[in-house]
Amino acid sequence: MSSMKTYADKTGSKLKFNSLILSGEIEFLAFITSFSQTFASNWNSEQVYGRNDPIGNFQGTQRTLNVSWDVPSGDLAEAKSNLEKMDTLAKMLYPSYAKANFTADDGTIVGSNALSMNKAPLVRLQYGNLIKNQGNVSSASGLLGWIGNLTWTPVIEMGMYTGGGKLFPKVVSLSIDFTVQHEHNLGKTPGGGLPAKFPFGG
Repeated sequence: MSSMKTYADKTGSKLKFNSLILSGEIEFLAFITSFSQTFASNWNSEQVYGRNDPIGNFQGTQRTLNVSWDVPSGDLAEAKSNLEKMDTLAKMLYPSYAKANFTADDGTIVGSNALSMNKAPLVRLQYGNLIKNQGNVSSASGLLGWIGNLTWTPVIEMGMYTGGGKLFPKVVSLSIDFTVQHEHNLGKTPGGGLPAKFPFGG
């Protein structure tokens, strides 16, 4: 695994996640099993009498990503470390609230309601030059957006490590759906337009 880490460091073959709510960055060696990006051009079409082709009114282009990867562990310590990263990744899907939970008169713990939410769970995601902010945002190079779905699947046939009465999968398959929020102009503008190396850094 150490040789794989060295290779990942040199080539940028890592999936990096930064939450705009939680502090710190987590990264996974990119054992990618599936990776796609979709650029959906949305049009409102109207069929007009006497015209064969519909009239299209452009509404916008939405970019989404789907990434799946495996997280193997060489020993118990690494399995624990990987599971901690997955804990953090799952927490990145939850918002921040201005008010803490409170206890009702009958002792029931009552959660914060939606009106007290003060930060949405936005995330920065990076994978080399293929998932990267290609604009002029200097604060971070990750692509801004939100994780719509996170699927966590331990590979049961690979077995588990055990320690302290707890189970730690040897291999876990993860997948996410990610919706992009670009931080630069999209399309041609009087001053130029999209970054020269948008979207893949080629």
